[in-house]
Amino acid sequence: MSQPYEISYIPFCRQFEGNICHMYLDSDTPGNVTTGNGFLIPSATAACTFPFYLPGLHTPATAQEIEAEWKRVKAMQPGHVPAFYANLTALQLRQEDIDSHLLSLLDQSDDELQKDYSGFETFPDSVKMALLDMDYNLGDSKLRTTYPHFDAAIDRRDWETAATQCDRIDVQPSRNAWCAKQFNGQTETIGIV
Repeated sequence: MSQPYEISYIPFCRQFEGNICHMYLDSDTPGNVTTGNGFLIPSATAACTFPFYLPGLHTPATAQEIEAEWKRVKAMQPGHVPAFYANLTALQLRQEDIDSHLLSLLDQSDDELQKDYSGFETFPDSVKMALLDMDYNLGDSKLRTTYPHFDAAIDRRDWETAATQCDRIDVQPSRNAWCAKQFNGQTETIGIV
């Protein structure tokens, strides 16, 4: 069940990851077929787990159509923004399906974070949102193994040090700055939904 801080994080996730209804090649990790709010689609088989629709969003795409679209996108030139692929693809996800998948992933991250950090449920919501962003972006194992000083700061509940140790290499500087502000208790609001 989604927590209030997860719901509060959604507009930031969309700002950082995008909110794309078609398949595209991620420019941050060239060659990775992606959709929605940064949802990695590692294979044509995995693409079939998403409820893609034909143009107009009335007719569900068949597994063959989804696999063919994934293969077509995978063969395209990487390094473009998602909008570049919009006119080169036909299949789309409905917004409610994107939202449902995102909430499922956020619930999974919440479960992982509760296992990772003793007392996580007592952390300030701004800290939970920052940790959620890092877990969502990096994946749980990379978060725990690649950032030992950050991880130790979280275990000590040393939010100030966590703010100085939360920079990730492959994300926008504004995303890292947002995370640091969350650890420092400087919560933000956003007009993007």
